[in-house]
Amino acid sequence: MIDLKNIDVHFNTKEQVLHAVRDVSIHINQGDIFGIVGYSGAGKSTLVRTINLLQRPANGSVQVNGQNLLDLTAKELRQARKKIGMIFQHFNLMNSRTVAGNVHYALRSSNLSDEEKKIKVADLLKVVGLADKQDVYPSQLSGGQKQRVGIARALANDPDVLLCDEATSALDPKTTLSILELLKKLNEELGLTIVVITHEMEVIKEICNKVAVMEDGSVVEQGNIVSIFTDPKNPLTQEFINTATHIDQALEKLARHPSLLNLNREDVVVRLSFVGESTNEPLIARLYSKFAVTTNILYGDIEILHDTPIGNLIVILSGSAAQRSQAVHFLESQNVTVQQLEHIQLAKKSKVVPLIREKVI
Repeated sequence: MIDLKNIDVHFNTKEQVLHAVRDVSIHINQGDIFGIVGYSGAGKSTLVRTINLLQRPANGSVQVNGQNLLDLTAKELRQARKKIGMIFQHFNLMNSRTVAGNVHYALRSSNLSDEEKKIKVADLLKVVGLADKQDVYPSQLSGGQKQRVGIARALANDPDVLLCDEATSALDPKTTLSILELLKKLNEELGLTIVVITHEMEVIKEICNKVAVMEDGSVVEQGNIVSIFTDPKNPLTQEFINTATHIDQALEKLARHPSLLNLNREDVVVRLSFVGESTNEPLIARLYSKFAVTTNILYGDIEILHDTPIGNLIVILSGSAAQRSQAVHFLESQNVTVQQLEHIQLAKKSKVVPLIREKVI
């Protein structure tokens, strides 16, 4: 469906050449909801704009639906772009036009008759839940409603691909979820391939089946959402996932309340991560019955990603060194990842961090 191969994008300034995207290759299958996540300046928005050639790459190839867009004439590219819809962070609506007028404008070069265009606009507004807002102006709409108009407009020419550039960044959490639910519905019912650009792993977690993580213009890690969440390799990916699973917040709270970590010689703090069938096992109870190791749960979280349960616990394991060692071996035999944590003091700030680490920041 979408193949980006060895994409380079750079901008020439007076002082230097700015490398926004560096040798990026990504493949997106038809029907994917593919997320590209990274902090500001990572190059993700520049990369997504190469998909419809709003940004031409300096090197590489851009194939969409079997066409290399870089080989197309200007006329052919205009036709190809009709099959690639796009929605934006700040909606980009025309305030002088009604809701219906904004969607109708996207059909200005369509071969449909005026009556057919009117019917199509009404149908699209019904799809996005704004059937009663046809004659309303953008200034009278909430942020979520404006984005729904933007989605209806992007769907006007029956695209195969929908590009979402930080489409929920300006919305509150509740509205964000409603827009993501709408995008999931469009993916399932229309077979739309959706590319989501965001700096929030929460958004990726909610709807994407695949993800690429970008840093400094490069893709540092990519894969399906379950494998990335359960076994992240890159430190930046781990950071995003810890935020999305609320592990970072939990560790910060523990650091601020050291009484919770008042350990004796037979106690250790560990993070337990598990996936799939392991989440259904009464593992904590079995630690005591098998090894006489007691478990004090400090934090727990279970996510369901594409019907796969993924769990995280922060616990205190209490018992002799030999008992704890046996318990850890048992947990690992049950496909539970065990990571020992420690409480440290850095200047005036305390942190809870992995015991084995290359660097503490």
